[in-house]
Amino acid sequence: MADLDPLDGVARLLAARGLVAYDPTGTTGDLFVEIMPPAPDAAVALWLYDGEAPDTRNAYDTPRLQVRVRGGPDPRVSRRRCWAIYSALHGLAGVALADGTWLILAAARGTPAPMGPDSSGRHEHVINFDLDVSAPTDHRLT
Repeated sequence: MADLDPLDGVARLLAARGLVAYDPTGTTGDLFVEIMPPAPDAAVALWLYDGEAPDTRNAYDTPRLQVRVRGGPDPRVSRRRCWAIYSALHGLAGVALADGTWLILAAARGTPAPMGPDSSGRHEHVINFDLDVSAPTDHRLT
């Protein structure tokens, strides 16, 4: 089976829409995968976490995606960016992501929510999504 990486696919989609600057090596840009580094101040981080238990017969999985958005001392900065990402992803369906993942559906679990300021006074907002993705394995074929 292909080596798919939905986090990379979502990151590239957000970059293509002009919402983030994504460097797949993680050394530049303002979008990071599975880490929120101390810099830059305005940053976005993506994580996948467990969703529903995988079905053994149907070739799709339902991971959850968390998007954390950090801004500066003004909470409107991170809130607006979080809402823009929400708008780009919520309801997105039937698209091939750049990594090869077939995204069946991205559905927000709520609307962007404030996390408050971090220890440096930079406000953060978060949004979580349920993803339905095609996930064939050696025993689950499309």
